[in-house]
Amino acid sequence: VHYSGQEVEVRPMSGRYMPSEGDTIIGEITRVSYSRWTVEFNSAYEGSLNIADATDEYVDLDEDDLTDFYEVGDAVVIKVDSVSESMDVDLSMKDRRCKKLSGGRVIEIAPAKVPRVIGKGGTMVQQVNDRTDCNIIVGQNGQVWIKGDHANLAVRAIKKIEREAHTQGLTDRMAEWLDEQLEKEGDR
Repeated sequence: VHYSGQEVEVRPMSGRYMPSEGDTIIGEITRVSYSRWTVEFNSAYEGSLNIADATDEYVDLDEDDLTDFYEVGDAVVIKVDSVSESMDVDLSMKDRRCKKLSGGRVIEIAPAKVPRVIGKGGTMVQQVNDRTDCNIIVGQNGQVWIKGDHANLAVRAIKKIEREAHTQGLTDRMAEWLDEQLEKEGDR
């Protein structure tokens, strides 16, 4: 709960992800059909990625195999293009950040904690990136992709940030904690 003069703002600390237009999320391809893919993304709803929103190249649906682009089980960074009143979620790959993810692993955090994991101006996630030599992508849906040399440490750091998201001075404490953990790993 945050108080500001006469206003009271309540921010949920848990709950499922509700897709919003413009969100960049991480999802998994769960079905390939004639001209589209179905994507699951940590929500009560699924998304649909049409061929026109997946690639700029011409695709002959009678000749080309859609699994040449994305297969069931592929992890993708994808953008929420639109959400209808009936919660039909249309997705798009037409954003510079969107791509198929290879290697690494995806962990889940509470979607409400995503802003704290990212930090102001991306400072928190960048700090974990830099200290662990990992590439980390945080989706607005609470899915986090991690790949790199110290991926296990990065996972522990992200989970620690999620647990302590409500506390003050977390960025400085995380810097110290990461340095201590890296020092311990160096002693082994």
